[in-house]
Amino acid sequence: MKHASLLRRDFFRRMGLGACSLSPACGLLASRVFGADQAKSELVESVRDLGPQFLDNPLNITGQDGATSCELPSGDSLWLFGDTIEGPFKSIRGHDLTDVLSNTASIIPKQDFSEGIKKFRYLTADGDSRARQVIAFDKTEDRAKHRLWPIHSTCVGDSIYAFYHKITMDAERDVFETFELNGMGIARANVGEFCFERLQAPDGTKEFWKGDQPGFGVFLEQLPDGYLYLWGCFWTGMFLVRTRPNSLENLDSYEYLIEAPTLAQPNRKARWSPKFENAAVLFDNVPNELSVSYNPYLKQHVAIHVLGRDNRLAIRTAPQIVGPWSKPEVFHIAPRQSDADLFTAAKEHPEMRTSGGRTLYVTYVNSANYIPTLLEVTLK
Repeated sequence: MKHASLLRRDFFRRMGLGACSLSPACGLLASRVFGADQAKSELVESVRDLGPQFLDNPLNITGQDGATSCELPSGDSLWLFGDTIEGPFKSIRGHDLTDVLSNTASIIPKQDFSEGIKKFRYLTADGDSRARQVIAFDKTEDRAKHRLWPIHSTCVGDSIYAFYHKITMDAERDVFETFELNGMGIARANVGEFCFERLQAPDGTKEFWKGDQPGFGVFLEQLPDGYLYLWGCFWTGMFLVRTRPNSLENLDSYEYLIEAPTLAQPNRKARWSPKFENAAVLFDNVPNELSVSYNPYLKQHVAIHVLGRDNRLAIRTAPQIVGPWSKPEVFHIAPRQSDADLFTAAKEHPEMRTSGGRTLYVTYVNSANYIPTLLEVTLK
């Protein structure tokens, strides 16, 4: 069976129109709904902008995307990044990615994050002063047109699993407008070594979910019920699947949420299926990346994401991971450098939170400077 792939230009066209192929209730884009005077959240007391991170490094890394984190058994955390730029560059838009590392990683120890991430160590090749690409290309892939973008990861025993997007792009054109989402893969490494092996899907490819399906694994959370929950994005809608952590390599073990409580029907029971159905869109207006984690301070599940692709960061809550999910509240409006700026990759890093979950640390990326910016978010 040939699987269709989602073209980024089609995604942005759909976003730009404010349309939604998944949920009739999604309405207009946030940029048309929310004004600057509506950035005051009922949940958030204050936001401190701690600025761009990771620039003070010995490897001449000047730009990188993504920035997702996973707590390791040691208490340190592994951060995964997408395309990583070394040396001066004018803009990631139109930048030649042929020799650009498609992904990199850093180890970040426990520390006081109130003034930013000061202690970190990039993973490098032995005896090399250059960061190491931790998820490698295979011999059939061309680094001039293919990318492997890690999204999120989780530890299971002595192993760490990274979920990554396989991308095909037009090397001659703007990466934001032309890349093609081929699907989501899973890579496994030993904790401490972080040499990821890309796993094979049941159909013999490396894409467990194809480009015409949600890319499950954009955020993962293990809950006390014994399940590992994986969020997946398709167009701009968020879907949910679950499996047992020790079964995550087995695609047949996954159960897809196909019916869930909503604000209109809060008592509707969650229903799971061994087959994906384009049904239970839990919420919308998410440009692929987000975070969802249980917050002990609020005693709620909290989602954080960029609203649409605009410069507005939103927070949502739900009493259970399946919902019903609240409408988005804008809690921060990020500064723009130009009208062409694209804002992506907004997410919380739960292992960094303090004060019992009242103080959160959130990163996002603006295409203008292409480096993660860190926010300290204090809840009410």
